[in-house]
Amino acid sequence: MDAVSLFSCFWLTLSIINPGTGASPTTVNGTRGHSVSLPSGIPVGLDVADVVWRWVSPRNMIVKYSKGNVSYFGPDEYKRRRTFHRGNFSLEIHDLRREDSGDYEVMFAAAVSGAESITTVRLEVYDPEPVSETHITVQNITGTCELTLTCSVTSGDHTSFRWWRGREAVVNDRTHHLWGHGETLKVHRTAESEAVVYRCEARNTISVDTAQIRLGDFCKLDKSGSHPGTGAEGRLHKAE
Repeated sequence: MDAVSLFSCFWLTLSIINPGTGASPTTVNGTRGHSVSLPSGIPVGLDVADVVWRWVSPRNMIVKYSKGNVSYFGPDEYKRRRTFHRGNFSLEIHDLRREDSGDYEVMFAAAVSGAESITTVRLEVYDPEPVSETHITVQNITGTCELTLTCSVTSGDHTSFRWWRGREAVVNDRTHHLWGHGETLKVHRTAESEAVVYRCEARNTISVDTAQIRLGDFCKLDKSGSHPGTGAEGRLHKAE
């Protein structure tokens, strides 16, 4: 029996004896065509004798680290897209593909005590659609001059939203309140803020798109600070 087969038998035996804690695996998200690092979970400073990364299903070995030596397994093209980092024992995967998604196991053995542990890391690889046609929907609450701004996109996967007031990022304070996942912003404004521009930034891992509005276009205050008009609704599209 060769060394790889022997180690595979040892791994299978270890998996049966020490199946882990039963906790949900750590999930790492990656984007197709990019790189991602899978954390080993090995305590910093621990003297480690052996580390093995492998697929859970099918049980194919990816890389083995033993006494300072690193060995990669599998086809050459597969090995070229894997990098084992000795500093933290993480596994980096380059040029991500959909088929890289799945559960990975990392096993390590402490050098001094010989104690062994197995951790599972789940990798999910996405192929996101670019963000496009960002727009802001404006709702004006009659009589109070409070605006609710909602940012949305026509297309785009795994999109996150961020608001800007001029050049300053918007956070929750006395005049701003963010709802949901940041896509909705409630604004209570005063007369001096009529010329202020609010910008919504929508982005995912491969693209970014923006839209903006000027508050004075939707709610005007007289010099006393009272609201002279009735409610209004509108939609503003991508900034020029």
